[in-house]
Amino acid sequence: MDECSFSEFLCQHECVNAPGSYYCVCPSGYNLLDDSRSCQDINECEIRNFTCTLQQTCFNIPGEYKCLDPVRCEEPYIQINENRCMCPAENPGCRDQPFTILYRVMDVLSGRSVPSDIFQMQATTRYPGAYYIFQIKSGNEGREFYMRQTGPISATLVMTRPVKGPRTVQLDLEMITVNTVINFRGSSVIRLRIFVSQYSF
Repeated sequence: MDECSFSEFLCQHECVNAPGSYYCVCPSGYNLLDDSRSCQDINECEIRNFTCTLQQTCFNIPGEYKCLDPVRCEEPYIQINENRCMCPAENPGCRDQPFTILYRVMDVLSGRSVPSDIFQMQATTRYPGAYYIFQIKSGNEGREFYMRQTGPISATLVMTRPVKGPRTVQLDLEMITVNTVINFRGSSVIRLRIFVSQYSF
């Protein structure tokens, strides 16, 4: 008797028929839990089972891991810390560029239910007479995300369509500062890399 053919819910990932019984298996990068049906991600970064170089950072995502290269700022930007680049105001090449670029990474499960709030963005300082505009500057060609302003100085990145993995999405999230008192307009960017897992668990 093939128990696997009766229900697709016997196992979280894959059901294997055996004489007189069945058993569940998990994909590579997962362990089978004690309930003998559910799969749990193996955190390769935590157990130090990875092949990243000393310069790279191990970043765990469900089912696998990524080796992240250190951030390198491109001209005319200069490095402020390990994940932030700044364009000095005195440099003429910076006139139409974002003042800072902050690099961030995160992971999302494949096929996550939508709409779903996945990332927060907020101004760190508030100036008198200034207001803030939040927008997705690039990377949203499939219109899977949008920015919802949640307050005068904050916004949330919302996933509006299910994203299937494995896939890497890079979004430039821009915060524009407009100050009508001193006639100033400037921007800063969060360059967000989203690793979408292969499986939904």
